[in-house]
Amino acid sequence: MSATDTIDHQAGKVHRILGSGGVGLHVREWGPDGAQPILFIHGWSACYLAWHNQFDSALRERFRIVCMDLRGHGFSDKSLEPEAYQTGAHWADDVAAVMIELRLKRPVLVGWSYGGFVISDYLTRHGTTNVGAVNFVGAAVISSNPPTHVGERFIDGALMAASDDPAVMIEGVRHVVHATTFKPLPVADTERALVALGLTPPAVRAFLLMRTLDFTDTLAKLDRPCLITQGDEDCIVLPSMAEHIAASVPGATLSRYAACGHAPQQEYTERFNAELTALAQQV
Repeated sequence: MSATDTIDHQAGKVHRILGSGGVGLHVREWGPDGAQPILFIHGWSACYLAWHNQFDSALRERFRIVCMDLRGHGFSDKSLEPEAYQTGAHWADDVAAVMIELRLKRPVLVGWSYGGFVISDYLTRHGTTNVGAVNFVGAAVISSNPPTHVGERFIDGALMAASDDPAVMIEGVRHVVHATTFKPLPVADTERALVALGLTPPAVRAFLLMRTLDFTDTLAKLDRPCLITQGDEDCIVLPSMAEHIAASVPGATLSRYAACGHAPQQEYTERFNAELTALAQQV
């Protein structure tokens, strides 16, 4: 099998890319080949559908939109070996593999929630040479024990969602989904999120929760335009995390969303897409 298998679809392209250690990564793409690329990286137990309000919008007429399913998530391979998720080089090299195989030149990296860790893994290992800009969206960059900058509602739900007891696991998934937004999403969006979270094995959720990380030093070296998008009512990754990122990244812009929870890209799509467009224009 080649490093990249590609199937054409009316809604874009579907790629199968070999990531670190031979893990197969599910990647989707929309938009003109020669346009400025934007690489979207979803969060804990989600999948590429977290960005449906971006790839199914006017953004794909102007930019080359690429969304990847992280290892263990969505339709990517799901190893049940802890090492596959607890080594930063794997996450970093997965992102690098997508950028190399799809020939993404200086993409804007957009990371939601756990995607902040993945972007930071990449920056730590590969630097900013082929990075155009970074958008941290309700993103986490510190994972500690005891937890800081992370809400108790998420911790409670995530621990349940990582259970090997199906009844407990399902209640945990429900808990996390309903805690994600400040106001309820449309029913279809909520159902989509529930199904998406269900694609991640409970063991993988647990492996991700076990990492202890602090990317403050990496952030201090970030020399690209950086936008931090944060909901004021986020009870999963608390606003204090965004404030820490803003204080750590030289010249970063912090955009606060009132009456918004953990998913600005879904709760305030028009504003989010406009601010992302402005960021991409700086590349």
